[in-house]
Amino acid sequence: MKLFGTAGIRGTLWEKVTPELAMKVGMAIGTYRSGKALVARDGRTSSVMLKSAIISGLLSTGMEVLDADLIPTPTLAWVTKELANAGVMITASHNPPMDNGIKVFNGDGTEFYVEQEGELEKVVSSGDFKRARWDEIKPVKTVEVIPNYIDAVLDFVNHETSLKVLYDGANGSGSVLAPYLLREMGAKVFSVNSHVDGHFPGRKPEPRYENIAYLGKLVRELGVDLAVAQDGDADRIAVFDERGNYVDEDTLIALFAKLYVEEHGGGVVVTSINTGSRIDSVVEGEGGKVYRVPLGQPHDGIKKYNAIFAAEPWKFVHPKFGPWIDSFVTMGLLIKLIDERGPLNELVKEIPTYYLKKKNVPCPDKLKEEVIKRSGKILEEKLKNEIKEILTISGFRFNLTDGSWVLVRPSGTEPKIRVVVEGPTERRRDELFEMAFRTVLKIVGEMKKVRRT
Repeated sequence: MKLFGTAGIRGTLWEKVTPELAMKVGMAIGTYRSGKALVARDGRTSSVMLKSAIISGLLSTGMEVLDADLIPTPTLAWVTKELANAGVMITASHNPPMDNGIKVFNGDGTEFYVEQEGELEKVVSSGDFKRARWDEIKPVKTVEVIPNYIDAVLDFVNHETSLKVLYDGANGSGSVLAPYLLREMGAKVFSVNSHVDGHFPGRKPEPRYENIAYLGKLVRELGVDLAVAQDGDADRIAVFDERGNYVDEDTLIALFAKLYVEEHGGGVVVTSINTGSRIDSVVEGEGGKVYRVPLGQPHDGIKKYNAIFAAEPWKFVHPKFGPWIDSFVTMGLLIKLIDERGPLNELVKEIPTYYLKKKNVPCPDKLKEEVIKRSGKILEEKLKNEIKEILTISGFRFNLTDGSWVLVRPSGTEPKIRVVVEGPTERRRDELFEMAFRTVLKIVGEMKKVRRT
């Protein structure tokens, strides 16, 4: 039984994610671990139901349960490290409102590693769960954690500001925390979509540019110094500068990577398979080294390479604070960076320009593996005279001799194939993207046709 994808268990309510599954996962965690489990949820309409099921499963094994209720995912990770042996977050992150999911954390705040997810799946499949006697079942304890977490972030960032900041909470769980954190830092805060609503009425919860482009105009109208946007569970962050320009995800990663490598006089930065060459350029320019890992595994990369910083698009891990994705620390450090080194529009000029394009091809989950295999073979043949390196840690990434690269990989959370291309010029990028996207689209179409017949 394959339950875990790129980021925990995730899928459409009743089709994949059900109360019955949530209870079994809770029982499996309690069988796999002992001690205290911290449980929390995002603001989706089904999250209270699923949280209750998880808690029931945990209690049935004799675990002590701490219920933090509605908090962001980074807060759950931090509090787990402070209070518990395991953490469970009910969230589907940036997915559509009908979806939900389960993320499991270790006692140090790391998400379960790939091998741990496999072990937990085996326990779920076996149905061989620990069962507590009636007098071993403990009461649930509710815990209030947001004020302590805010204090921890403030202590780590160690900075007061007078910047004007526009915050877009996506009607997600970050809304219960981010405006208060920003005000505690001294910022003047303007908020949109900052009430929790599991229908996500303000915008789609994923903070990609097309969903939040309107923030650029708001930045200019309000005259703010920075705009930040989060996703449904507030682990992702996207940014606009003081002129209303969207800061590309790779540029923001490169900016932080450069800062960390400068501070350490070198070191390892871990980033995901779908990030671009500007990161390598600035890190290597400061004497550092970049390693790439599959999506959803920055914590695995930190452990393997002893990284000083890790990131994937919209997600940043600051190991000195904790080995989890944390948009609030990112927010605080970005404000500190702007105050100390100048406007964001000027800071990003230090990052070299490359041209990236990405688009998804809808693809049933059952066809993904074969589509990737066939696409990789065809693209390797088409690009054979230009290939410098092929990475196969997640789909196929072809690094080419002119600095371009082409990536086709399966989504770990949705029925889609991701196609990502970067080039040194827009023309080169567009040529490569047209070839790669049409290749994948054609193969998916052919396989769907064969499947119907």
